[in-house]
Amino acid sequence: MQNLKSLYKETKKNFDGLEKEIVDCYVSFLRKVAKYYLQQGRRVFFSENRVVHWGEGNFGWLLIEGKEETDEVFGEYISEIRFEPKINEKTIKGYTEIKKDNLGAIGYGI
Repeated sequence: MQNLKSLYKETKKNFDGLEKEIVDCYVSFLRKVAKYYLQQGRRVFFSENRVVHWGEGNFGWLLIEGKEETDEVFGEYISEIRFEPKINEKTIKGYTEIKKDNLGAIGYGI
């Protein structure tokens, strides 16, 4: 029985490390996308996923001012990124406005 406890402990340690790499990779992607559109003078907003684990949901959601279709920009549909031609208070409720100085607000904390 002790060997299985050790096996699980080692497996969990490795899995947690890999999971951190996945999260860091995807959050970095979202930050780079936000930075790209900020440099174009677009408004960008982010809402962190605080409900479910990323494997069951998303990492969070970027809302970007624009008329683009996500799948046309990225080559496929990405549920974490949405373009909105007209951003108003109702649209951004629950979102944080992202600026160049707060890109770190794009994160995943579950």
